[in-house]
Amino acid sequence: MTAEEEMNYEKITEDNVEYTAVSPGYSTLGDVVPVSLHWNGISVTTVKEQRELLRNVSGVARPGELLALMGASGAGKTTLLNMLMCRNLKGLKTEGSITVNGVELTILGQLFAFDQMGDKISSISGFAQQEELFVGTLTVKEYLMIQAKLRIDGTSEIREERVIDVLHQLKLWKCRDSKIGIIGEKKGISGGEARRLTFACEMLSNPSLLFADEPTTGLDSFMAESVIQILKGIAKTGRTIICTIHQPSSQLYQMFHRVIYLANGRTAFQGTPKESIAFFEQCGHRIPNEYNPSEWIIYKLAVQPGQEKQSIDRIERIVEHYEGSAHLEQVMEELEDVSQKTQPPVMHKAKWWTQIWALFLRCGLDVWRAPQLTMSKIIQKILFGLFLGLLYWRTDYTPRGIHNINGALFFIAGEYIYSTAYAIMMFLNNEFALVAREYHDGLYNLWAYYISRCISLMPLFSTDGLIMLFIVYWMIGLNTSVSQILLATLITLLASQAASAFGIAMSCIFPTAQMTSVMASPFLVLFRLFGGFYGNTETFPAGIRWLQYTSMYRFAFEGLVVNQWSYVDHFHPESANWTTEKRDGVLANFSFPPDAIFVDIPALIVISFGFYAIGFLALWIRMKKAR
Repeated sequence: MTAEEEMNYEKITEDNVEYTAVSPGYSTLGDVVPVSLHWNGISVTTVKEQRELLRNVSGVARPGELLALMGASGAGKTTLLNMLMCRNLKGLKTEGSITVNGVELTILGQLFAFDQMGDKISSISGFAQQEELFVGTLTVKEYLMIQAKLRIDGTSEIREERVIDVLHQLKLWKCRDSKIGIIGEKKGISGGEARRLTFACEMLSNPSLLFADEPTTGLDSFMAESVIQILKGIAKTGRTIICTIHQPSSQLYQMFHRVIYLANGRTAFQGTPKESIAFFEQCGHRIPNEYNPSEWIIYKLAVQPGQEKQSIDRIERIVEHYEGSAHLEQVMEELEDVSQKTQPPVMHKAKWWTQIWALFLRCGLDVWRAPQLTMSKIIQKILFGLFLGLLYWRTDYTPRGIHNINGALFFIAGEYIYSTAYAIMMFLNNEFALVAREYHDGLYNLWAYYISRCISLMPLFSTDGLIMLFIVYWMIGLNTSVSQILLATLITLLASQAASAFGIAMSCIFPTAQMTSVMASPFLVLFRLFGGFYGNTETFPAGIRWLQYTSMYRFAFEGLVVNQWSYVDHFHPESANWTTEKRDGVLANFSFPPDAIFVDIPALIVISFGFYAIGFLALWIRMKKAR
């Protein structure tokens, strides 16, 4: 580090911890490219009901300004915000244009352009949504470090510098080692800290354009003021910030650089908070001294129950007054001035291998820090293993004993397949909203998340099945040659993976945990029926016999049975009388060929990849519909 660079850092001791932080006035985020966002003639109508949501709305968002979209419920502010970001536009007919630095991204009104435009907006902006969605088992700094890996295409030193920078800028340093927490499950950081953490994640990408949806909702007056103060400070760095807000206090209202009021889908005013007070006084609606200006203005722009006609007439007069005012003239002049066209800055996401590693770390920590799930699965398998071992304790290899051992092998296969499939089914339903947000924000490729998540679940949902297998192996008295133990271990791992893939596929196909559980049950029952124990599959009707080849039960059970009776070791009294003919006689009861194990292992691999592919396709379709 050069002497000039060292001047930008200083040693700070806080909470008995010494660290290097950026000096006041310096930021590791880098330079900000000024961005002006213009929208002209925006109109939105629902396709089915033909209901008008926005009508000929135009406006400007300038660099270095904090702009608030305001209005009564149903005024159209959320619709306008969605239009500017090109999100949640399914079933809407649109008109108008949106430009960034004079460069038109696309012309609205073309449904096929929605996804393309949304990707362009995501690549140049950040979006802090109203609902905080995090991985609650991680600490604040851990979460930001993983976000930095996904958002910053640079070295680990650059990422850590930016994380430390935003921790201080967003006043999150004191809670850096606190776990974020899960609402209703695990206590974590406060609501104000969670809101600031949302902005911190977006700031890591150093966006020139930032959207925020209701940033003060659910916060007390002190926290709300703190959040707006931070947003205003972010805007001072040259960024363009647009947010929706609902009835801010008088003090908060004056903190905005400019406000836009919407009423019945039309623009009722655009200008500074101070100008809004004078404008509504000119319209004959002077704000009483004891009233909050924003609340009074929104009240006058709302349709009052029982006074619909009077309210609509009042709104119409206010809108007409605005359309003939100097405020609109100034906006239109800025919209027409496109003399300086510059390409908007594009934020580059991390390389695909960095995405996979970062997401694997996040998912792995989340699994590791869910001790209830881990311990419950391990305890369950230990108890089942002990119970099954005692039930079939040292079974003799008599005809009846052989039948009992085969039943035990089917129970073993069925237990780790069933429990694994059901335990893993809920993984996506719990985090779909977070993944959808991050994917549409352009943080990572969907396949990178899918691979990382699947890999992170493998250790937990593989080792528990092995625990039960190894317990019962010696308690029952199964054959213990090295090759048989290794093959039984491999079959158990592959069957667990097939069950995991099935559970993941079900979770990706169905949108709720309840529907996933209900719809998966008949499939598992069907797979179990074709497992080979309840009936010789070769005797089933030819029209449905092929279903056995879709069942992981079938190949897991066949593999364990063939592996068990392929060789009887010398520890068993019957070993001297065990012949190839006797082995084939046992296998013939199920129509299992002696060399079936060389088919069972590849079949389990194919089933696993098949279900993983189905799961990814279902997830991709759901993500496309979620924009």
